[in-house]
Amino acid sequence: MARERLIRPSWKPLAGLILAGVPGVLHAQDEPRHPPAPCPRKGFIHRTLHKGAHTFQDKFVGYPETFVEPRLGHYLVEQMSVQVSKADQHRFTLYRTDFLPNSTLWSPNGASRFNIMFARIASWPGPIVIEWTPEHPELAEGRRKMILATLDRFGKSVPPERVVVGPSGYPGGQGAESVNYYNNQLMRSQGASMGFPLSPIESASTGVR
Repeated sequence: MARERLIRPSWKPLAGLILAGVPGVLHAQDEPRHPPAPCPRKGFIHRTLHKGAHTFQDKFVGYPETFVEPRLGHYLVEQMSVQVSKADQHRFTLYRTDFLPNSTLWSPNGASRFNIMFARIASWPGPIVIEWTPEHPELAEGRRKMILATLDRFGKSVPPERVVVGPSGYPGGQGAESVNYYNNQLMRSQGASMGFPLSPIESASTGVR
C-alpha cells in the first residue's frame, strides 16, 4: 500500500496530458483561445503530443503576437526624461556664487546661468529660487527684486510669488568626505602636471617622452 501511494500521484500529470488529447474530455470553458492547427499525421501518440504542446502554450506560455511591446527607445526616453526633470530644479536656482559677493551684480557664471534660464522659463512651471543669505536677509531680497525687474524689462514678466528665496537643494559635500574628495582631486591634479611635460623643451631636457 505504501508503494502504491508513492507511485500513483506521479502518474497524474502524464495521465492529464494524455487525456488532454482525447476528444470530448476538455470542457467548453477549458478550450484554448487559439485552436491548434490541424495535425497532418494520424498517429494517436503524435496527435496527443501535438495537442498537449498547444495546450501548454495556451495555458502557460502565451502567444508572442499578443504581447504589448513598447516602441523602440521607449525606456531610454523615459530614463532621460527623469534626469532632465531632476536637473530643472538646479537649472532654475540662482546660487550665491552666481552673484558678486555682497551685491546684486552677476558673476560671469551667474550671467551665463541666467541667460539659459531666461531662454527656457516659458516651459518651466516651477519657481525660480534665489539662495538665501541668513546672515544678510536684505541681500537675498534685493537679488529677488533685481530678478523680477530684469525679467519684466525684457518682456518675460512672471508673478512675484514665482521668484522665492530659499535654501539650496544641493548642499554639496559635507564633513570629512568633502575634505577627502578635495585632497584626492588636488593630488591627482598635481600628479598629472608632474607626469606630463608642459613643453617640448622640457621633454627634451628631462628625457620624458
